[in-house]
Amino acid sequence: MTHMDNLIVYNGMTAKQLEDAYNVFLSIPDPAAWLQQNRERAAKAEAELNPVKDVSYGKAPIQCLDIYTPPHANNTPVLIDVHGGGWTMGSKNPRALEAKAVNSLGCIYVPIDYGLAPEYSMDQMIDHVRQAISWVYNNIRSYGGDQNQMYIFGNSSGAHLAATALIPGWHSNFSLPETVIKGAMLTSGIYDLEGHSHMQGGAQEFLQLSREDALRASPLHHLPQHALPIILAYGEIEPKQFIIESKDYAKALHKSGKKITLIEVPQAHHFDMINELSNTQGQLLNAASKMLRE
Repeated sequence: MTHMDNLIVYNGMTAKQLEDAYNVFLSIPDPAAWLQQNRERAAKAEAELNPVKDVSYGKAPIQCLDIYTPPHANNTPVLIDVHGGGWTMGSKNPRALEAKAVNSLGCIYVPIDYGLAPEYSMDQMIDHVRQAISWVYNNIRSYGGDQNQMYIFGNSSGAHLAATALIPGWHSNFSLPETVIKGAMLTSGIYDLEGHSHMQGGAQEFLQLSREDALRASPLHHLPQHALPIILAYGEIEPKQFIIESKDYAKALHKSGKKITLIEVPQAHHFDMINELSNTQGQLLNAASKMLRE
């Protein structure tokens, strides 16, 4: 072990301790098996629901989305979903598990794919999410949706990217109203990327964020200016840093006057939270239903 290994780089932690604090693959015994089972379950759900698949919303091949529509959709609310995967992996396809529950609320469900590191930078990922929002706003009427009732959902790194849609100032670049997103549901997210800029491994190995990059992309430092409801959720037994980030972001949003619902899901680990929105008996879906009604 060298002197550099013991060097405190951020928030009382060494670079290695920071990496471990955000490494969700250390949080359950066999994450690869869990993810494979999840993909298999999602494939069955997708086959049953028969969504409109792989609609292009941008120039890059990865920029595609799916549309799950409830029966008789007409001026129906829309929930855009941003998948997780540490900005380096993941896909919209396993998100089919949430679709049935979201459709049951009378809501169109739109999971998206976006560029991943290292091929794409953080700024490009954020831009892809905003392009997807723009496409949905301009086209969802053709699928029975209401462009004036658009909500956003994200899990883990997807929660971070979904939260960047709440950052003010970008909307005019897409000819969108500042209030295009009417509410957000964010689970197990990362809202301050400064710590990542001090890492060497983990996602930072592929993201290569400078401190300036990290701060620019941190929702905690760029709170939404308009009023909207925001649901923040985390699992009781997931890595401590995800719980801290959720609470810190909730505190900042509440202080700025936003309507916040903070949910701790009992006995849920980080991977459980991927599908918490599909839990018909859970607090998150109930809070989502309330948000859509109000």
